[in-house]
Amino acid sequence: MTTLDRTAGITDSLIVDQFRWYEPERVILFGSYARGEAAADIDVVIIKRTTERFLDRLKVVYERWGLPVSVDILVYTPEEWLQMLEEGRGFILRVAKEGREVYVQPAA
Repeated sequence: MTTLDRTAGITDSLIVDQFRWYEPERVILFGSYARGEAAADIDVVIIKRTTERFLDRLKVVYERWGLPVSVDILVYTPEEWLQMLEEGRGFILRVAKEGREVYVQPAA
């Protein structure tokens, strides 16, 4: 059985452009697409300083997604991200280790 690559033609810069309006501090890609494999969707972690509730953050970024491919997006504050790393949460450690950081906010 072969996996249909639904991400053909999608580039890192196209993905980053989808989130510029949100002013993220970091954008990290993980999963099949980030590894350069055929992928059915794109997996993204966004790090952003915000006071929005977790589910409200997700709603906002999902509503603005405009590329013709499915996406899984998680948005964490820098504090949440660091706390989960320090707690050794498996999923977060895997994203930190295997993920590909494609955007870092320029220093002010």
